[in-house]
Amino acid sequence: MVRGLARVGIALAAIALLASLALIVYSVVMRYGLNQPIAWVDELVGYLLVACVMLASADTLLHGEHIAVDVVTERLSTRGKRLTLLAGLVAVLVSAALLAVEGYDMVAFARMVGLLSNGYLAMPMWIPQALVPIGAVLLFLAAVTALIAALRGRRSALDAERGKPLALE
Repeated sequence: MVRGLARVGIALAAIALLASLALIVYSVVMRYGLNQPIAWVDELVGYLLVACVMLASADTLLHGEHIAVDVVTERLSTRGKRLTLLAGLVAVLVSAALLAVEGYDMVAFARMVGLLSNGYLAMPMWIPQALVPIGAVLLFLAAVTALIAALRGRRSALDAERGKPLALE
Protein backbone atom coordinates (compact mmCIF):
# COMPACT_ATOMS: atom_id res chain seq x y z
CA MET A 1 0.00 0.00 0.00
CA VAL A 2 2.82 2.41 0.88
CA ARG A 3 4.59 1.64 -2.39
CA GLY A 4 1.36 2.43 -4.27
CA LEU A 5 0.91 5.72 -2.41
CA ALA A 6 4.53 6.61 -3.11
CA ARG A 7 4.01 5.90 -6.80
CA VAL A 8 0.95 8.16 -6.85
CA GLY A 9 3.04 10.83 -5.12
CA ILE A 10 5.87 10.58 -7.64
CA ALA A 11 3.39 10.65 -10.53
CA LEU A 12 1.78 13.81 -9.17
CA ALA A 13 5.23 15.32 -8.59
CA ALA A 14 6.14 14.57 -12.21
CA ILE A 15 2.93 16.22 -13.41
CA ALA A 16 3.70 19.26 -11.24
CA LEU A 17 7.21 19.41 -12.71
CA LEU A 18 5.91 19.22 -16.28
CA ALA A 19 3.30 21.87 -15.51
CA SER A 20 6.07 24.09 -14.11
CA LEU A 21 8.09 23.64 -17.28
CA ALA A 22 5.08 24.47 -19.46
CA LEU A 23 4.24 27.53 -17.39
CA ILE A 24 7.81 28.83 -17.50
CA VAL A 25 8.02 28.34 -21.27
CA TYR A 26 4.66 30.10 -21.64
CA SER A 27 5.84 32.96 -19.43
CA VAL A 28 9.10 33.38 -21.35
CA VAL A 29 7.30 33.40 -24.70
CA MET A 30 4.75 35.92 -23.45
CA ARG A 31 7.39 38.15 -21.82
CA TYR A 32 10.14 38.15 -24.44
CA GLY A 33 8.22 37.15 -27.56
CA LEU A 34 5.03 39.17 -27.19
CA ASN A 35 6.14 41.72 -24.57
CA GLN A 36 3.20 40.76 -22.32
CA PRO A 37 4.58 39.41 -19.03
CA ILE A 38 2.37 37.08 -17.01
CA ALA A 39 2.69 38.08 -13.36
CA TRP A 40 1.06 35.06 -11.69
CA VAL A 41 3.31 32.38 -13.21
CA ASP A 42 6.17 32.75 -10.71
CA GLU A 43 3.80 32.34 -7.77
CA LEU A 44 2.15 29.23 -9.21
CA VAL A 45 5.49 27.67 -10.18
CA GLY A 46 6.64 28.17 -6.57
CA TYR A 47 3.64 26.21 -5.33
CA LEU A 48 4.26 23.50 -7.90
CA LEU A 49 7.87 23.24 -6.72
CA VAL A 50 6.62 22.53 -3.19
CA ALA A 51 4.38 19.83 -4.69
CA CYS A 52 7.35 18.29 -6.52
CA VAL A 53 9.52 18.11 -3.41
CA MET A 54 6.91 16.98 -0.91
CA LEU A 55 5.12 14.43 -3.09
CA ALA A 56 8.31 12.83 -4.44
CA SER A 57 10.08 12.37 -1.09
CA ALA A 58 8.44 9.04 -0.16
CA ASP A 59 9.27 7.35 -3.45
CA THR A 60 12.78 8.78 -3.31
CA LEU A 61 13.30 7.26 0.14
CA LEU A 62 11.98 3.85 -0.93
CA HIS A 63 14.41 3.82 -3.84
CA GLY A 64 17.35 4.83 -1.64
CA GLU A 65 17.92 8.00 -3.63
CA HIS A 66 17.93 10.57 -0.84
CA ILE A 67 21.10 12.59 -0.47
CA ALA A 68 23.73 10.72 1.50
CA VAL A 69 27.25 11.53 2.62
CA ASP A 70 29.52 8.58 1.88
CA VAL A 71 32.81 10.02 3.08
CA VAL A 72 32.39 8.45 6.52
CA THR A 73 29.91 5.65 5.90
CA GLU A 74 31.94 3.96 3.16
CA ARG A 75 34.70 3.40 5.70
CA LEU A 76 32.42 1.75 8.25
CA SER A 77 32.13 -1.96 8.85
CA THR A 78 29.04 -3.85 7.68
CA ARG A 79 27.55 -3.50 11.16
CA GLY A 80 28.38 0.21 11.24
CA LYS A 81 26.69 0.75 7.89
CA ARG A 82 23.59 -1.08 9.10
CA LEU A 83 23.45 1.02 12.28
CA THR A 84 23.92 4.19 10.25
CA LEU A 85 21.06 3.16 7.95
CA LEU A 86 18.78 2.46 10.91
CA ALA A 87 19.69 5.74 12.64
CA GLY A 88 19.04 7.65 9.41
CA LEU A 89 15.63 6.06 8.99
CA VAL A 90 14.72 6.89 12.59
CA ALA A 91 15.80 10.50 11.96
CA VAL A 92 13.57 10.61 8.86
CA LEU A 93 10.68 9.19 10.89
CA VAL A 94 11.00 11.84 13.58
CA SER A 95 11.48 14.67 11.05
CA ALA A 96 8.50 13.56 8.97
CA ALA A 97 6.29 13.27 12.04
CA LEU A 98 7.22 16.78 13.19
CA LEU A 99 6.71 18.15 9.70
CA ALA A 100 3.29 16.49 9.44
CA VAL A 101 2.10 17.83 12.80
CA GLU A 102 3.44 21.35 12.27
CA GLY A 103 2.24 21.34 8.66
CA TYR A 104 -1.25 20.38 9.78
CA ASP A 105 -1.24 23.20 12.33
CA MET A 106 -0.06 25.63 9.64
CA VAL A 107 -2.89 24.59 7.29
CA ALA A 108 -5.50 24.76 10.08
CA PHE A 109 -4.36 28.28 11.02
CA ALA A 110 -4.37 29.47 7.39
CA ARG A 111 -7.92 28.15 6.95
CA MET A 112 -9.10 29.62 10.25
CA VAL A 113 -7.94 33.17 9.45
CA GLY A 114 -8.69 32.96 5.71
CA LEU A 115 -5.07 33.65 4.76
CA LEU A 116 -4.58 34.49 1.07
CA SER A 117 -1.35 34.73 -0.87
CA ASN A 118 -0.16 38.29 -1.45
CA GLY A 119 0.65 37.51 -5.07
CA TYR A 120 -1.51 37.98 -8.12
CA LEU A 121 -3.41 34.74 -7.58
CA ALA A 122 -4.73 35.65 -4.10
CA MET A 123 -4.92 31.91 -3.51
CA PRO A 124 -6.11 30.57 -0.16
CA MET A 125 -2.77 29.63 1.40
CA TRP A 126 -4.04 26.42 2.95
CA ILE A 127 -4.18 24.87 -0.52
CA PRO A 128 -0.44 24.95 -1.31
CA GLN A 129 0.41 24.56 2.38
CA ALA A 130 -1.57 21.29 2.50
CA LEU A 131 1.16 19.74 0.36
CA VAL A 132 3.53 19.88 3.35
CA PRO A 133 1.62 17.59 5.74
CA ILE A 134 0.47 15.33 2.90
CA GLY A 135 4.05 14.83 1.71
CA ALA A 136 5.26 14.44 5.30
CA VAL A 137 2.72 11.68 6.00
CA LEU A 138 3.80 9.89 2.81
CA LEU A 139 7.44 10.23 3.85
CA PHE A 140 6.64 8.95 7.35
CA LEU A 141 4.88 5.87 5.94
CA ALA A 142 7.80 5.24 3.59
CA ALA A 143 10.28 5.55 6.47
CA VAL A 144 8.27 3.07 8.57
CA THR A 145 8.24 0.66 5.64
CA ALA A 146 11.97 1.10 5.05
CA LEU A 147 12.77 0.72 8.75
CA ILE A 148 10.77 -2.50 9.03
CA ALA A 149 12.47 -3.86 5.91
CA ALA A 150 15.90 -2.89 7.24
CA LEU A 151 15.21 -4.49 10.62
CA ARG A 152 14.10 -7.68 8.87
CA GLY A 153 17.34 -7.68 6.92
CA ARG A 154 15.79 -7.04 3.51
CA ARG A 155 18.53 -4.57 2.84
CA SER A 156 21.90 -5.38 4.27
CA ALA A 157 24.76 -2.98 4.74
CA LEU A 158 26.60 -5.05 2.15
CA ASP A 159 24.02 -3.95 -0.44
CA ALA A 160 24.69 -0.36 0.55
CA GLU A 161 28.40 -1.03 0.18
CA ARG A 162 27.87 -2.19 -3.39
CA GLY A 163 25.84 0.90 -4.16
CA LYS A 164 22.50 -0.86 -4.53
CA PRO A 165 19.49 1.37 -3.89
CA LEU A 166 16.99 0.64 -1.15
CA ALA A 167 14.37 -0.48 -3.69
CA LEU A 168 11.94 -1.99 -1.21
CA GLU A 169 9.26 -4.23 -2.62
